Amino acid sequence: MIDIFFEKVSILLPAAMERMVGYSDAELNQIEKLYDISIRGDFRKFMSRAGRSDGGVIGDDPLICYRPTWTVRGQILFQVNFFSSLQEIGAWDYLSKPFVFSWENESQYYFLQTSLPESDSVFMFDENQLTVVNTGMSFCDYLVETLDRYPIGRPICQGELLTVC
Repeated sequence: MIDIFFEKVSILLPAAMERMVGYSDAELNQIEKLYDISIRGDFRKFMSRAGRSDGGVIGDDPLICYRPTWTVRGQILFQVNFFSSLQEIGAWDYLSKPFVFSWENESQYYFLQTSLPESDSVFMFDENQLTVVNTGMSFCDYLVETLDRYPIGRPICQGELLTVC
């Protein structure tokens, strides 16, 4: 299904496809261990193709994996703090190895529950309302919808989830 996203990108901004940078399978396995998550399905395909750099498609707002000023330690602490926030509000049903991939308006956390069989389902924690909902979107749906909301042809963003830059 993630092919829909990459097909749309190739039509809207073909040069971005060549500028995208992903992680190798070995690196994705290391990320799984470092963040204690499972990377499968469309999320894995996306990370292997564009996990390090979007090639100028979406940018680091909203996708936090592209934030160049965030260190690996900062990324890990962000994920740990998010997990703690879910625990504090008693959102026990959403603690299946969550991984936040998007942070919008500095209060809406979009995440995957990576240990669930339907690990491509996107959930959203609203920090202002202290609620968690299933958005009804898949990871691919979220990316396609994000393409529609953010201007195409943004500056190329590159971040790092694994090694110290």
